[in-house]
Amino acid sequence: MDVPLISHSEQVVFPEFAAQDIRDIEIRSAKACDVHGMSALINHYAASNVMLARGPQYLFQHLQDYLVATARVRRADELKEYVVGCAALNVLWADLAEVRSLAVHPSCQHSGLGARIVRQLIERCAALEIPRVFCFTLVDKFFASCGFVPFSRELLPAIVWAECSKCPKFYHCDEISMVYEVLKK
Repeated sequence: MDVPLISHSEQVVFPEFAAQDIRDIEIRSAKACDVHGMSALINHYAASNVMLARGPQYLFQHLQDYLVATARVRRADELKEYVVGCAALNVLWADLAEVRSLAVHPSCQHSGLGARIVRQLIERCAALEIPRVFCFTLVDKFFASCGFVPFSRELLPAIVWAECSKCPKFYHCDEISMVYEVLKK
């Protein structure tokens, strides 16, 4: 019997559940088995133009950049694990990294989960001795609460614009650029 090496037919469905059904949230490095859950979560927000869409191919190719928050969720008298948060740290150069694709399930928002994920990405930067991390965001108040400050996007090196040039908002970007000094001078 021939078994396909890669399945492209899996349906990715955004899971709906209530905050009271969530148990045991864990933040860890992403695994291949998390990709479809990450894609569903990210694309839930991308559908509202809050962030860029990310398909499975992109996520598999950048898997090592991502952290996920997983939780056991009670559904129909059983516990099942779901991805309830994710974000990536994209290292651009020796002195600069970017937080990308931060998404937290609506049932987990305002619980501190997003801040915990960002804190772990900042710790990764420190461990890699990368002095600055930035983000482009529509939720500047959240990132300000994590210690990020606004800055002029014109100060960013050209390498940043390679990804930005693929964005549908490239010529009329409404995102705010913010930076965090990981290694204080």
